[in-house]
Amino acid sequence: MTTAQRADRSRSAATATATATTTVLSALALLWIIALLSRDDPSMGGAALGTAAWWWTAVTLVLQSATLLWRRQATATLGCAAALPLVLAAVVPSGLFTVTALPVLVAAFVAGLTGAWRDVRRWALASGVLVAAAHFVNGSAEARTDGSALVLQAVLQAALVVGLPLLPASVVAAQRATRAAQRETLAAVTRERDAKIGEAIALERAAMARELHDIAAHHLSGISLMASAVARQTVSAPDEARSGALEIREQSNAILEDLRRLVGLLRDVGSEDEGVKTLDTLTGLIETARLTGARVDFALRSDGRRDPGTGVSPLGQLAAYRMVQESLTNASRHAPGAPCVVTVDDRDPSRLRLTVRNAPPGPQARPASRGTGFGIVGMRERAALVGGFFDAGPTGDDGWENRMSIPRESDHDLPEGSA
Repeated sequence: MTTAQRADRSRSAATATATATTTVLSALALLWIIALLSRDDPSMGGAALGTAAWWWTAVTLVLQSATLLWRRQATATLGCAAALPLVLAAVVPSGLFTVTALPVLVAAFVAGLTGAWRDVRRWALASGVLVAAAHFVNGSAEARTDGSALVLQAVLQAALVVGLPLLPASVVAAQRATRAAQRETLAAVTRERDAKIGEAIALERAAMARELHDIAAHHLSGISLMASAVARQTVSAPDEARSGALEIREQSNAILEDLRRLVGLLRDVGSEDEGVKTLDTLTGLIETARLTGARVDFALRSDGRRDPGTGVSPLGQLAAYRMVQESLTNASRHAPGAPCVVTVDDRDPSRLRLTVRNAPPGPQARPASRGTGFGIVGMRERAALVGGFFDAGPTGDDGWENRMSIPRESDHDLPEGSA
């Protein structure tokens, strides 16, 4: 049994104890009040405190209330609580019999609140018959009314004591079931959303791993070729230099092979490799977007003292390219027809900044349904991978803006005096 199950069982037992205690105290208090009133009303014969009828009724009330402790079988509890008054009516009929209706009423409410409706209907019908029979037996022994009136009273007693509390109990139980169903639905939706986000992140990471493989493979292959050339050209060099160059080539090949095996486990089978994406390929991306009818403007802000993207790693340039690509895609989906502006700010000697801003959709546009946010997650992860920063949000004119900042690896490639 888990901790949660033990806690639920403990709460259920505490509730049952409180219900039984409250019921027996209320019933005995009512019985005591009736006994006090009987001192001034001789017509309530046998109802005085200390008489046999009073004690038998008190014992019956205690037993009826004790059945309420059996909370796990609330429908059976209702049947037991309804059967005990019949025994009392057969043994010691009196005017105190009416008090026994209180525990039955409580038991009916608890059964309707916690029991299955199929079982409640069956036990409620049986309990109603028992309550009516007990009332008829008690009334017949006192001989206060004729037979037909007594039967009518017995039926009304059963309807009021058993049927009436089932109405509010069924309403409360239905509300509980509705809230439980809503919680389960919300939990299922949350699990499904988390699974989709996890799947999207996994796919995005696999795509980044594939692109990282392309970049690393390109550079490592160059290292391997250069080392091979050095080994062939250093004829006059010492043998140690030649051996070192060969070792460099061997180690480069080993690293390249290990990297291919590792990334091969992550990349998608059947996906086609693409060329390495850099800032130089942004113009081609923007031209492709324009061919689809998109209105895209490109602005490059540079101080002219260095080439755009100088000092930005290949992976950083790839992150910048993918950010622009994803931003234009989102703009075409959520703000079709709205003009976009792609800005590359290369003036800061320590960081490269990119901004993609789109205006709000026009009145005739039909935006796509609300997205899942996976694109934002991917762009933020790409920025974090290269030590950069990504931010996105609405603009003051109801448009949207994505911003990415990518640090330069070092200043050794920058022109002198640019910092």
